[in-house]
This record gives sequence, structure tokens and C-alpha cells, in this order.
Amino acid sequence: MEGYLPLEWCIIWFLVMIPFVAVGARKIIRIIREHPEQKMTVALSGAFIFLLSSLKLPSATGSSSHPTGTGLAVVLYGVCACSVLSLIVLVFQALLLAHGGLTTLGANCVSMGVVGPIVGMFFWALFRKFRASVPVSMFFAAFFADLMTYVFTSVQLTICYHANGVMQAFADFMTTYAVTQIPLALIEGIIFAMFARYLVTSRPEIFGDESAQKPVSKKFYMACFAVIAAVLVVILAYGAANGFEFAGSDDVGSGIIMDNAEDFIQWTEGIWGSYELPGETESLLFALQAASVPS
Repeated sequence: MEGYLPLEWCIIWFLVMIPFVAVGARKIIRIIREHPEQKMTVALSGAFIFLLSSLKLPSATGSSSHPTGTGLAVVLYGVCACSVLSLIVLVFQALLLAHGGLTTLGANCVSMGVVGPIVGMFFWALFRKFRASVPVSMFFAAFFADLMTYVFTSVQLTICYHANGVMQAFADFMTTYAVTQIPLALIEGIIFAMFARYLVTSRPEIFGDESAQKPVSKKFYMACFAVIAAVLVVILAYGAANGFEFAGSDDVGSGIIMDNAEDFIQWTEGIWGSYELPGETESLLFALQAASVPS
């Protein structure tokens, strides 16, 4: 949302982002230099962020949003490396898709590439400490990394816009962003759990285990895809019954900002100005993003 975040807070979040990205860039360079065999895994971690963040999915609140895809990156390489990969995706979307924005790049990177992954890493470590399996641990890591990204987005906006009271503003933003994200976080958690199950059977050393587990039957993956399909069908059916148009959560959020701000002025429209991409063109560019992941 270009120009919706006050300039001073754009600067603050940029400053918060910089040390994480700086440390993360050095870490990724060191990993590739010292362990060139991990280039593919690093690329794969970034690919998940590129791919999942390109999926615009409807939600039960009548809006639509994107998964974040940061679960695998933070589990394998930590928060700082995850912030770098997230930043690359956010720059791509801001420049080519008019999503997010350059002025809000710091705020978006902190929520998606830092805070969400920190919470995801916490739950990964917690479940692994209590000897939960890798797929189960990965599910909760991905679920909470996704969900907490949007919870923190609600916090960021509440700090700036709370003319109707802090609690009311927070509830409004949480309804738009965090509640919207729950079914999407569930889908993302299932996707990462499936992929983790595959890695455990093919490359267990990635998770520090040298003994490969037996492959699970196709029924496991079919059941996971069935759950994902069921969630989407329920959302779409509920939306159709209530006349939802599934507008983007940022569009809905901009309305809430105006309701919770006194004399709100959008101070910049960014490089795209007030131009909005046609729906077909936007979908095509999102497809290009998904197709251009590293291989």
C-alpha cells in the first residue's frame, strides 16, 4: 500500500530491516562458498517464497490474500537469511506488480521476513524439542510464520492509525488481515508438511538426520490435497452464499485506515501512480513470478 504508511514509520521499519538483511546476505554468501552443494536448497527455499506468495487465495472474510512461503527458509537457514529471500520477492512485487510498495518495503520485510519467521522458528524448535516429527514441526512452523506475518501487519497499522481507539483499530485490522489469513496459513502448513515428509524420505541430512525414513503411501499426499481442496471449496461456497467479491485484503485495509485516521492523506502513489493493472495482466505477472523461481 504505497503511501499509506506515514513517512517516519517507513524510515523506522527500513532501519529495523537493514541489520537482518545485512547479516542474512553475509550468511547466504558464506553458505554458498563453504557448501556449494547447498545452492539448490537455498534456491528452493527462495522458490517457495516466490511461488506461494504469488498465489492469491480467497478467504472466509470476503477478501483475498497470499501465503508467505517462509517456513522452509527459516527452518533451514534462520531468520536473517529468510529476510533476504523475502526482500527479493517484495522488491519484485513492488516494481513489477504494484503490490506492497517501495515506501513500505521495510515494514513489509520486517513483518514477512523477520517477525513471522521468528515465530515460526520458535514453534519449530518447540515441537522438535518435544520430539515431534519433522512434518508436524514444519506444519506449525509454516502455519505460525504465515499467520504472525499478518498479525504483526495489524500491529504496524494500529500504531499509526487508531483514531477510534487502539483496541478498536487493532480489532479492525486483525479482522481484515489475521483472520483472513487463518485458512491460508492452514493450507501453507499442509503444503510444507508434505514437502518436509518428502525430504525426510529422500534427503534426511537436511534436518540433521542421517537415516532416511520409509516413503509414505500416496494416500498421505492425497489426503493432504483433499483437505486443501475442502478448505478452498468451503471458503468459496461461503463467499458465494454471502455475496463476497473477494477483494484484496490491502484494498479492504485501506478503507479501515481511512476510518481510523484523522485527516488521512496518501502522501505518495509510488512509481505506478494511481494506475492499476488489469486483472488479466496482474494474473499473468503473478504466474510469471511463480514460473521464474530458481531451478
